[in-house]
Amino acid sequence: MDVRKWGEDHINESLKQVDASNWVLGSWILQRLPCPSDSATWNDPADGSSYTVTEMTTPPLQTQPVDSPHIKLVYEAGDFSAVWSIGSNAFFKAKYMVPGATLESTTLEYVQKQHLSCFKIPKVLFHTPSGDRSFLFVERIPGRTLDSAWTGLSESWRQRYVDAIVQACVEMSHWRGTKIGGVDGLHLDGYYLAPKNANFDCIEDSCKEIGMDCSDLVFHHTDLGPTNIIVEDEPSSGETGIIDFETAGFLPRGWIRTKFRLSAGMDLTTFKPSIAWRLAVQLALGANGFSEHVDGWLEWRKTRKPYSLATKSTVWHTNSERTNNELVTKYSFESD
Repeated sequence: MDVRKWGEDHINESLKQVDASNWVLGSWILQRLPCPSDSATWNDPADGSSYTVTEMTTPPLQTQPVDSPHIKLVYEAGDFSAVWSIGSNAFFKAKYMVPGATLESTTLEYVQKQHLSCFKIPKVLFHTPSGDRSFLFVERIPGRTLDSAWTGLSESWRQRYVDAIVQACVEMSHWRGTKIGGVDGLHLDGYYLAPKNANFDCIEDSCKEIGMDCSDLVFHHTDLGPTNIIVEDEPSSGETGIIDFETAGFLPRGWIRTKFRLSAGMDLTTFKPSIAWRLAVQLALGANGFSEHVDGWLEWRKTRKPYSLATKSTVWHTNSERTNNELVTKYSFESD
């Protein structure tokens, strides 16, 4: 993988300010106008403004760090990716591209064509590669993350959202692929199924060694943690949205439930036990006929060290039952 940049060329410096209404991203300019425009990339109904992304003809003489009430850095993953909120209804995502891997914009456009019935996804507003990075603007799905909502939800609403995501997994599993990889035939950026520094061509061999049926390839989001699920600010209709399709693609059906059992990245961040969400989802997936291959994955991992993710602290053996509408959980660590 290419060496990532720090200092002034860090991923979180991908967006730089020219003045109060203009920002630079690579060779592109983002401009804000205080009025709507038919030619804008998008309009912001909250304040009647508009935003337009155009290619630069002349680089600005000077830029500075972003300092604007309209643009805020809301997320960064080390030196790999960063996300800014733009106005009230858009996000800008900058990410280092993994060579040969499917872009999120390509995946979102594929999913949008599937006539979704049980969840929403962000609309792609603009996307472009820029050197070693991808730049993506998406429409914001109204609401808040399930992670931020979970603590205040009743048990019935928690279960309703569990059921909603299981149904989303079922719906996406009806979209079939002919090879493991992204929707355009490129690679998946999937470190749980590839040893550290390995070529992603090995993912199919990994899946076979784990014991999954590689003739049954279905579309899977792969990262349905509570920070990637959007729910209403106040529960009403139960409408849900799913964001962050960076690692989505075609994989064996058996990986869907297995990933919920393995990935601490799907844990709740503000609730104990933190595994309550993914535990409930994996149990519901099991009730809907989804298999799991945790034991096979653990055996495979032992022969693939050094491994890049998932130590024993992320793998839970769970045994749960419902008592008085409360989730009773018994768990233990899997030893190396």
